[in-house]
Parts: sequence; C-alpha cells; structure tokens
Amino acid sequence: MKLNEKQLQDFKRKFSDILNEKDIITDQDTIAPHLSDWVGNISGSSILMLTPRNKEQVSKILMLCNDKNIAVVPQGGNTGSVASGIPNGEIILSLKKMNKIISIMPDDYSITVESGCILSQVQDAAMEASRFFPLSIGSEGSCTIGGNISTNAGGISVLKYGNMRDLVLGLEVVLQDGKIMNSLKRLRKDNSGYATKHMFMGAEGTLGIITAASLRLFPKIENKVTAFASLRDLDATIQLLETLKSFSGELLSSYELIPKIGLDIAITHGDDLKSPISDVKEWNVIIEYSDTKNNDNANESLQNTLAYAIEKELVCDAAIASSLSQTQNIWKIRKAIVEHQPKLGGEIKHDVSVPVSCVPEFIRSTTQKLVEYLPGVRPVPYGHIGDGNIHFNVCPPRSYNSDVFKQSTEEIREIVYGNAHTFGGSFAAEHGVGLIKKKQMLKYKDEVELQLMKDLKSFLDPKNILNPGKIF
Repeated sequence: MKLNEKQLQDFKRKFSDILNEKDIITDQDTIAPHLSDWVGNISGSSILMLTPRNKEQVSKILMLCNDKNIAVVPQGGNTGSVASGIPNGEIILSLKKMNKIISIMPDDYSITVESGCILSQVQDAAMEASRFFPLSIGSEGSCTIGGNISTNAGGISVLKYGNMRDLVLGLEVVLQDGKIMNSLKRLRKDNSGYATKHMFMGAEGTLGIITAASLRLFPKIENKVTAFASLRDLDATIQLLETLKSFSGELLSSYELIPKIGLDIAITHGDDLKSPISDVKEWNVIIEYSDTKNNDNANESLQNTLAYAIEKELVCDAAIASSLSQTQNIWKIRKAIVEHQPKLGGEIKHDVSVPVSCVPEFIRSTTQKLVEYLPGVRPVPYGHIGDGNIHFNVCPPRSYNSDVFKQSTEEIREIVYGNAHTFGGSFAAEHGVGLIKKKQMLKYKDEVELQLMKDLKSFLDPKNILNPGKIF
C-alpha cells in the first residue's frame, strides 16, 4: 500500500520516535531530485522521504512499515539506468546518510563500509591504506556501495576483477519485518550452507535493504598503461583480445570497444578531446594494463603485444599514452560517448551481453536487422567487449523527428534484446531490470528460474513492501 496524505501526519508522528526531525522530509522541492534517475525516462512520486543514519533506524522503519503494510523504495545515489529506485507513491528510504567507513583491514585485504558510502570514498580509503578497490564506473563520484551491490554493478575493470558480486565478502541486510541479517564476515571461504548474501546482490532492493558490506581489496596498483588501437575489422577485436591475454597474463584490466561513430561523437561534442591516432578505422579499442609493480614491465609488454598485432594485421595503428593528459584524453572519449550520444537526435539505450566469441556477429546481425527496420538508423555499440557486455545504443537517422523515433522504442528494443537472446545472451548485462525491462524479464527468462525468483520474493517479502513493481 502507498502512503496517502491522510496517513502522512500520523506516520510522521510515528517516525519521529525513530528519526531526527531533519530526517523526515515532506518538502517536495527536496524530494524532487529523487523522483527520477539520471536517464530521466521515468518520473515518479512520493510525499515522504526518510534518511536513516544507522541500521537500527532502518530496522524500526521497516518494522513499522511492515506492520502497517506501507511500501518503501530504497535509494542510494540514484544513478541507475532502469528506474530501479524510482518511487510510485511509496516512501523513499534514502541510505545516503549511512556513509561511514566502519573498518579497513589491510592485512585481510578487506574494507567494511555502510551502504551509503560513495564509491569514490571507498576507492580513496583503500588507496590510503595502500590497497586497491577495483570497481570503476562513470558515476563513481555519486553512486553508493549499497546501490552498486543491489544492481551488481560492472564497470571497466570487470575483465580482471569481476562484477560487484565478486567483490563482496559479507553483507548486513535488514529484512522486510525489521530483522537484521548480520553476515559482515571478511572470509574468502565459508562453506556453511547456502550463500544467503548472494540473494540480495542484483535484487535491486526487492528482498531486503543492504545497510553495510565487507568488500575485497587488492594490492595497490603502482602503474597503469593505456592505449588506443584501431583494428582491421570487427572480428579482430576478439582476436586481439586473445592475443593480449596470451601475452600479458594478469596485466590486462580493461578492454573497451569504441566504434568510429562513438569517437566522432566524443570529438565533436566533448570538451576539447582529440583523436589518439590520425587514421581511425571503423572499430577501435581502449586497452589498459595495470601492474602492482612500479617498473616498465606493463609498458614494454603492451608495446610488444601491439607490435605483434600490427605485424599480424590485427591492428592498423595504435598509440600508447605517454602522459597523464593523454591517458585522461583516451578515457574521456569513452565517457563522452555516454554523455553526448543524445545529441544525435535522441537515443534508445540497451545493455546486453553475449558470449565473448559471439560479439562481432551479434553486432553485425543486430545492425542489419535495425537498418532493415529503419533505414538510416545509427547504432552505437560500445563498451566492455572483453566480457561480452555491449551497450548497444541506437540513434535515429539524420534529420529524423525525435518524437517519431521514440515511438519506435519497443520495436527497436525487441530487435536488440531478441537478437541477444538468439546468441544465448542477456537483455540485462549490468544495469539490472528495474521498471524498464520487466517485459523482457517475462519473455526471455527461463520459466522455472523466474518462478523460483517469484517464490523467493513471496517468502522474504510476503506483503510486497520492498520496492514493489520492480523486476517482476
């Protein structure tokens, strides 16, 4: 049930026994930024936002809401892409004030933090302890750890370190009835029954509220080397990836696909960005090596590998960054594609994954299907090709009416998601399901697996008060 105006005053009095007055927010100007995420596709509504400061307050809030059958929507940094944290009349439960570093144990290579910690805050704390936390995404200056876990965030270093799920050692979670599951263990191995923590990772706040997490740390990175390479063709992306892995061992940490149309977007609309090479081909990649040793090993290895790839005609031209500014320029190109793609007259976003070996054929066949549907359409497939994750965004033909283009959203999504499915892929690689992809969830998810998920939701949240309407 959603909270209505008649109930609001009564609930404010009840919540005042739990929270500071400043943490009970009804001012719509203050709430407004929490009613839509950065993509802006969906706008929601809420007449009350709560900002608890500790797990005990979260527990009491959920106990009361469960008793009164009032729904809540948890929020972190509100940087998602599928409207997972957008309310539709429910109470907003913002965890951003729960932002303490609880402990950092360098010898255990672990850090324990509250869920409202900003990702960059965790990165900085790890660095101060001569350790490294590898999750890196474009919103790292505003997204929170709880949101990262709830959406199983990926990012540019998944190739080497895995998704957020792979970086979590233990969780503290408040269940729908206020009970607190305390499993903040710093263990690499714990084979004592079901791994219950995994239920809440990628669940988008529908099974419980994550209030703290113990996370894996790694040896401090002393040296990074970044390169931009222009390739013979699309098939060469996978051949070069295999070559890099064979030559470099554990040095390869990022491998990002950059199509020429994406580079053109970045150069045209980005802030004083320059092409790293003069003769850019249709398909390009950003390569990053990272090393815990402060020597020339990474640079020499990358140079030798690229020289071999050029000799084998996989790579047409490449440039290794020789300064911080050149490195920043390369990575800003990647970020600028995301920021400025809408300037091509709009975009329809997709986040899909297929087996790595299938990426070239998936891109070719999807592009062909899109062009057959809408001649002149401009696909912009880019991103984490090293782990098979492609952001297959689609822009309209030149001078095409943007409103008319939006009317084709469902058809275009079906082409992209449907083709990914034929390759054994997923319609939700790293952004989750939320509100946006519920139709695909029903269409493409295995029926038995989907029913198990629904049964789990019914068991853990029988009154459906936790982020209702998301995923299913």
